[in-house]
Amino acid sequence: MKIHTTQNLNSLGRMQSTNNVPIPSNELRLNYSERMRKQHLYDQQDTYEGNVSFKGKKEIIQKVIDNTKNTAGKEKKWYDKILTSGVFDKLLDSMNQEVFIQAAISFLICTFLRPLAIMAIPTKKSKEDNIYASAHSISSGVVGLISPIFLAMPFTKGLKYAMQNLVKNFKTKTLETMYPNLNIDSIWKDKAANIRKPMNEWKDIYGNPFSKEFKDVIKVAKPKHISEVSEGTLKSIGADINLAEMKGKSANEWVDRNGNKLHIDLKDMFVSVREDGVGQNFFSLQHMDEGFLKEVFPTVDLNTIKKDGQRLHTDFWKNADGTPFKLDMDAIHISSYRETTDAIPLYTGKKRFDTKDKVEKYVSYQTNNGIKDKSRVPDKLGSPVEQKYLDADLNNEISDKLLTWLPDIVTRPFVAAATIALIPLVLKNIFHLEKGKKPQPTENTQKNIDLNPKKEDISARKAVA
Repeated sequence: MKIHTTQNLNSLGRMQSTNNVPIPSNELRLNYSERMRKQHLYDQQDTYEGNVSFKGKKEIIQKVIDNTKNTAGKEKKWYDKILTSGVFDKLLDSMNQEVFIQAAISFLICTFLRPLAIMAIPTKKSKEDNIYASAHSISSGVVGLISPIFLAMPFTKGLKYAMQNLVKNFKTKTLETMYPNLNIDSIWKDKAANIRKPMNEWKDIYGNPFSKEFKDVIKVAKPKHISEVSEGTLKSIGADINLAEMKGKSANEWVDRNGNKLHIDLKDMFVSVREDGVGQNFFSLQHMDEGFLKEVFPTVDLNTIKKDGQRLHTDFWKNADGTPFKLDMDAIHISSYRETTDAIPLYTGKKRFDTKDKVEKYVSYQTNNGIKDKSRVPDKLGSPVEQKYLDADLNNEISDKLLTWLPDIVTRPFVAAATIALIPLVLKNIFHLEKGKKPQPTENTQKNIDLNPKKEDISARKAVA
């Protein structure tokens, strides 16, 4: 890759235009081409982390519950008691059961919405036809909700228990297939005696705590240009600036209240880079991959950017010709949750080839870096989420779903039979209608007239007459 164009940046937010398409003046561009000129200014990122799933929703609601529990000494309201109740906790556990969630949605539709719609629609046939159709719908919804509770959910919970408590006893070959990021040597307490460590002591191949949660990645607040953040945010990262006095000046000319030159920690400084095929993203100068950094700043000498394995501040960087490297502060963006609630994955510029979408995407990093404070940019990264790990995770997810849905598939004939058997009860108890017995055919009392009477019969009739 090569940087095709680097803009002259400024903190006043001026915009340049190419082919009538605005380009932000605080953005660097890699592999700039005619196709990218016509691309939308801010692309929506299609990342692995963005998949829609019921998984993880419990953790979001759990934060609300934790806040509720922290109101010690205060009188709890009725909804506080609901949120902290054991019944509500069990309901949250059920939200991770896809079969149950779909059955619950079908229950609401089949028992309420569909019958109301059926009964509201005028029909040329008898009203009983609509009643029978509504009864069938209600029966289907009720049985469809009961069957997952007694069949699918226990099986799913058993599978979950097995994966949490029995996976540590799987054969090593199976573990390597399911979790290619696992360092097999780290699982042994005594390999000769075949004694394993608890799973929470296992390590991955990068030396970090083993984690099979590849969708739980490090995220940071979406960075904003330095000219758009507040004084409070700048002060929180060590830059005590009077923005009123700096108004109209380039960020390169900013000084703090003591008259010192603007200085920000390396990890808090992000640059915006737009690259062909992957769109616009933000990168921390501390965590940016060296190869990618060289693409963004081609004049820098990579041998000068670190000491004793640690990346130095840009104040100590040098160019390849030996001159001091000058970072354009007008190119800097700041990541802070004081400014926004939007979060983005922390990227370094490393890429993976997505085998599903057949495109290159940036590598994200797991949250197994040991850092608890997720409100700030971390000092170190977790393990990179490589494509082979995502492929293995997808296979594991498919296997789990097949096992989860298996009891529901097997019991479909019994569910159908139970639905039919429930219809008469619904008719009787909800619609107060009993399906009557079919009328018995009445005996035909009409005498048949013999059109060809015999001679003896004719004679007998004359004698009577």
